Amino acid sequence: MNREVIRQDTLTVIAVNGRYLSRQRISGVERYAHEVIPRLSLQTDLQTTVLTPTQKPAALGHLWEQVILPASLNGLPLFNPCNLAPLSYNNNIVVLHDVIPLLYPQFYNRVFRTYYAWLVPRLARSATHVVTVSEFSGEQIMRLTGIPQSRVSVVYNGVSEKFDPGLRSLLSPVWAKFGLAQPYVFYAGSLEPRKNVETLLKAFVFARQQMGLKCYSLVLAGSTHRNFSSVNLSGLIEQARQQTGTDIRLLGYVGDNDLAQLYANASLFVYPSICEGFGLPVLEAMASGTPVLAADSSSLREIIQVEELLHPVYDYRALAEKMTELLRNEYLQRRYSEAGLKHIRQFSWDRTAQKTGKILRMFT
Repeated sequence: MNREVIRQDTLTVIAVNGRYLSRQRISGVERYAHEVIPRLSLQTDLQTTVLTPTQKPAALGHLWEQVILPASLNGLPLFNPCNLAPLSYNNNIVVLHDVIPLLYPQFYNRVFRTYYAWLVPRLARSATHVVTVSEFSGEQIMRLTGIPQSRVSVVYNGVSEKFDPGLRSLLSPVWAKFGLAQPYVFYAGSLEPRKNVETLLKAFVFARQQMGLKCYSLVLAGSTHRNFSSVNLSGLIEQARQQTGTDIRLLGYVGDNDLAQLYANASLFVYPSICEGFGLPVLEAMASGTPVLAADSSSLREIIQVEELLHPVYDYRALAEKMTELLRNEYLQRRYSEAGLKHIRQFSWDRTAQKTGKILRMFT
């Protein structure tokens, strides 16, 4: 995949698909857009116009994106930062963060996976250029859509400065707000089968029952979505509570301010996802000074790059052993906290926007 393109000095004018601005809850895909688009507008040789839907309810967003948006463009190149774009328009640059619904269709409901499987390969093949966020995603996009390497560029995500180890404090308001009374292991992400939260629950129970890991709670932040296949997470949590007799908290969707404090005050962040296009939460945790363990899968091994911080995807015993070892060893906690803070320096939203701007100037 192309990592660098040649800068052009003439003014480039593009439209931006601003559908992401109508979404109330921010996932990693929307966070990318919120971080990158304002930075693109600061580049003096790039002029951006963000177009947004006005229709409500939000379900009309697909109609706006596929019909109304392309009719308003007057031939301008269109930058689409959140996976989808108007199929009928022939001047799209599309950011495909991943093609996980093509890899693991069983994790999504029938309507969504059918629509996605029909639309996204066609978007990729018709786009002027495709940007993605990891080498793993680039390889899967080429394999599953058939587009050549010359039409795919990899630009890594960044990490926001709002995630800060300075937020770590026993006086942090999140302790009282969420009723947290003891040190905790933290997970943040959507609550869908792909995220493999069941393995984390099993690991936590095993660490408590078989490895004597006491005095820690498990805190899960995230929500479900109608596009995901169902998972009985509440039942799994209740079963784990019965087995451990300890506090396992499901917070639901958490806004950015609380999320940053939850990261910073966690003793450990665990991200057992089966497949990720990038894995932004692991960088957010690292930037918060919190040690990270993650599944040895997909882009996570590419982004984390430290074998000791990875566990076999479904091996809850291996995860329990790593959790226990780290939480019992203050030296390891400091070591991985410091290493994480150093590691995240290579991931910058400013750098992401600069490289994306070069791509837009090259291919529009």
